[in-house]
Amino acid sequence: MHPTLSPEDVISNESIDIVCIGEGEYPMLELANRLENGEDITAIKNLWVKIEGKLYKNPLRPLITNLDELPFPDRDLFDYERMIEKFSHRSSDLRIAEIMTGRGCPFNCAYCCNHALRKIYRDCGPYVRRRSVENVLNEVEYLIEKYKINWLIFDDDTFTMHPRWLEEFCEKYPKRFALPFQCNAFPTTLNKELIYQLKKAGCDRIAIGIESGNEWLRKTVLQRPITNEQIIKVFKLLKEAGIKSYSFNMVGLPFETPEMIEDTIKLNLLLDADHIQVSVFYPYPKTHLYEICKENGWLSQNKKSSYFEEETTLNLPTLTMEQIAHYYRKMHSLSIDKIVHSSYPKVYPVYKLAKVLLGESLTHKISNLARKLLYHY
Repeated sequence: MHPTLSPEDVISNESIDIVCIGEGEYPMLELANRLENGEDITAIKNLWVKIEGKLYKNPLRPLITNLDELPFPDRDLFDYERMIEKFSHRSSDLRIAEIMTGRGCPFNCAYCCNHALRKIYRDCGPYVRRRSVENVLNEVEYLIEKYKINWLIFDDDTFTMHPRWLEEFCEKYPKRFALPFQCNAFPTTLNKELIYQLKKAGCDRIAIGIESGNEWLRKTVLQRPITNEQIIKVFKLLKEAGIKSYSFNMVGLPFETPEMIEDTIKLNLLLDADHIQVSVFYPYPKTHLYEICKENGWLSQNKKSSYFEEETTLNLPTLTMEQIAHYYRKMHSLSIDKIVHSSYPKVYPVYKLAKVLLGESLTHKISNLARKLLYHY
């Protein structure tokens, strides 16, 4: 996403000669063919090429409308078997594969790259596209045969955005496979009938973005027009259907106050999700929230190597860096609580007592140690 949203930043690195903006399959194919044939590479659409100090900026080509025309990803380029075995070692022998069934997301969340990408692709064709159900199922079959996988993660931003596609998937998938799977969903795309269809098809867990438990912040700043009541209803339906829930959350958001973060904690406790994830907000360049941070002078020179660090890159007037770190640790501890409680119920009372006696700083260290013991990382 970064080279597409901020190619100037990437190409300015003296070690980088070519940047691909947007979809890379056909630009890479054309680049490889031209290099092989000794031909000029400065006029390939989607590529910015830097040669001898001169920069060639080429326009975007149309988006790929028919995703079925693409071959399945060559996972062996990344020693996929080793990756599966490493994950299996720390996750009870699960052999997991991740799949994308489409590209693009129809929502306009202010912190996400999708609305910014949609602007870049304005004249390049439909932004939201989906592979056919049959094509997706064929890739699942290929993964089972080649890598002996026994668990699937569908990594689409919103797996549940097309009801007709999903209905066909839920009908055909269990007829061919008995593999449990996980997917992501936007709360308003789920209803009782759809949730039970997913459960019948083999869905074991659904991940949903809460982001903030404060309705004003979620609607006005994050541009996610959903109420706490809608979120609570969806999580209740998931529990009734026997589907595990996964809650995404952020702290350190623009305009956020300590009271708003407490709202996020309260909502998550009320939802009783099976897994809680928290990250410190990081502004993607060219997104709406990035521009707000820039206009208000909240951007700092701090750098991050991961979303899962307690430091912020912002200087916010409503939250100190110490407060953001405190609430990150608090929510992270809440997440570990859920894991310990579900995985080791007999140890849980001792774990809780240790947290009370040792205080926040040592509690955070205990949480990290528990994570390493549970997941071996």
